[in-house]
Amino acid sequence: MKRVIENELVRFILVGAFNTLIGYGVFYILFTYFQLTPYISNAFGYIAALIVAFGLSKQFVFRSTYQKGMVTKFIVAFLISFALNQFVLLLMIEYSQLAPEIAQILAMASYTLIFYLLNKYFVFSR
Repeated sequence: MKRVIENELVRFILVGAFNTLIGYGVFYILFTYFQLTPYISNAFGYIAALIVAFGLSKQFVFRSTYQKGMVTKFIVAFLISFALNQFVLLLMIEYSQLAPEIAQILAMASYTLIFYLLNKYFVFSR
């Protein structure tokens, strides 16, 4: 028998963990091995994770059917969340003097919270 995870927040956290691994992995590789700036590395990490995030969020997390404008809403929610992420990353690196690798973890937390709320109440609301 197929076991299904019923709690939406648990599903979001699981998908978020997977996306975080993708995003942070790309960030770390680009920053560490290719010496790109933390900001460019961060952008590429989020682009990579975003590619799979929409499908997983629609199908697995929010169990939503496609509605006109949903992709646009998802991109808007992402852009708002990403702007907050970049702002927190900038603050943590420039003003708190945190190492970029640590600052990015804090910035990802701000992104995760706002992105969940925007997806739940704006993108995939029923």
